[in-house]
Amino acid sequence: MKKLTALPLALALTSSLAGAGEILDSDTGTYVLLGRDSAPTEVFYRLSKQDGEWVMHGKQAGSTWTNISCDSGCDYRKTTHDEITAYFPADWVANTDIACIQNIAQAFCRFTAKTDPGKTGHVLIALVTGTPIPMFLQRTSAQGG
Repeated sequence: MKKLTALPLALALTSSLAGAGEILDSDTGTYVLLGRDSAPTEVFYRLSKQDGEWVMHGKQAGSTWTNISCDSGCDYRKTTHDEITAYFPADWVANTDIACIQNIAQAFCRFTAKTDPGKTGHVLIALVTGTPIPMFLQRTSAQGG
């Protein structure tokens, strides 16, 4: 009996992640980091593509953009199924389509509620802290702002 109930659950989880797709060119843009109270902070991120590779820049309000994608050798790659399940609670994985790219320092993810495909958000996950720490983002402009 356990095998029968485990198989549909495994298929549901696999299909939900398969439907998540990938980070797209439409995800490029400028984002502001949200604080614990969900209010915008003074920290901004910009996701773009250069020569076909994902690049992340960051800045404090009033300063200039700095490439924070890390040094050579830590290019962004598509996040694996196992990594996504390690970064997000099980109910998120079950009820949300999630797509991420990551390097050794951070993951950039788009999530969309399965029950409301028009409800999409973005999160940056710090990976250098031992335990992944999600930081919610709010888009401020599209296409590199």
